[in-house]
Amino acid sequence: MSALGWAGVAAMVIGTMVAARLLLSTVTVRGGSMAPTLRHGDVLLVLRHRRRPRTGRIVVVQRPDRDTGWDGPADLSGAAGWYVKRVVAAAGDPMPAWVPGEQPGRVPPGMLVLRGEHPHSEDSAQWGLCPADRMYGVVLLRLPTGGERVTA
Repeated sequence: MSALGWAGVAAMVIGTMVAARLLLSTVTVRGGSMAPTLRHGDVLLVLRHRRRPRTGRIVVVQRPDRDTGWDGPADLSGAAGWYVKRVVAAAGDPMPAWVPGEQPGRVPPGMLVLRGEHPHSEDSAQWGLCPADRMYGVVLLRLPTGGERVTA
């Protein structure tokens, strides 16, 4: 391969790495709100984007403020902290009866209904609808940690 060919391959590899860094992130689970699916210390590979997540997907969202819930401004810097929850209803889906407050029959555009899997999880049952713009990304997979053996 010529020097120009190697330079092209190197540029493509570097471009791919930069794109992956912009689109992918890792998040470490803290707490047990998603047990038994996810455990404290699990490392998740997250696709960062703003597209509508599908019902059933696990997402990372901005933690609601203790005083204002999700009514304050969006802050995806991570300063407010993160929640890892499952989307149980998205825009246009039927509204679950357990969501507090006066709610329409369907989830409004731009909103998500989130649920933790542990019975004592804080989620839309306490905080109501989550604005979709609070979503950091969608979990792609749980990464193996040092103590696990991966089989292919």
